[in-house]
Amino acid sequence: MKKSYAFVAIQFTAIFILIFTGSIFPSDIVIFIIMILFLLFGLWAMFVHRFRFNALPVLRDDSSLKTSGPYRFVRHPMYTSLIFITLIWVLYDFTIIRLAIWIILLITIYLKSEYEEQLLIKKFPEYPQYKTLTKKFIPFIY
Repeated sequence: MKKSYAFVAIQFTAIFILIFTGSIFPSDIVIFIIMILFLLFGLWAMFVHRFRFNALPVLRDDSSLKTSGPYRFVRHPMYTSLIFITLIWVLYDFTIIRLAIWIILLITIYLKSEYEEQLLIKKFPEYPQYKTLTKKFIPFIY
């Protein structure tokens, strides 16, 4: 459980640093629309969970394996959304410090997803098969 709290603390700290160290609303309309599309992708994943999700990488007793909606394309669509929205923030208002914070966030999300997948494999015998059918973060790529 300590590991779960550490992942979330690092994740939210990195996000807050990115928010408070630069612009998060691109003035370029195309980039802004791309950011909104990633936001909608994350919201779609939340909708599939009926907005009952947990920032901590732990499974609820009543949790179920989701394989529909955005989960047909990637196993961690909320993380996909977060990764690309924050990448847009960094690239739009670039500094080396913001890039370093984003890399820390990316590593944290990766490690957190690996930990979650260990839990999912224990709870859902069908999860290893699902892993073979989907990519982790980027549809058709990774």
